[in-house]
Amino acid sequence: MSEEVEVYTQEQADKDIFASMDSVDICERVQAVTEADRTEDEVGDLFRNERHIALKMQKPLFVSSLSSDQKSRIDALDVSL
Repeated sequence: MSEEVEVYTQEQADKDIFASMDSVDICERVQAVTEADRTEDEVGDLFRNERHIALKMQKPLFVSSLSSDQKSRIDALDVSL
């Protein structure tokens, strides 16, 4: 049995960047709220979106396709797996 390897394309990276910037917006909004004041929904949103961004940042093509502004905004979130 051969295992099919998925190739990450520039087109996919571009789509992922577009979607990830929505995640960045959510993270920035929720991180601006003090931890004690965050709702349960906000905590869940933050967790999911930080994880999404961290996973995408593992893809070299994704990272190299970011603009300097996009990269700076993601770096400022200080997310990691």
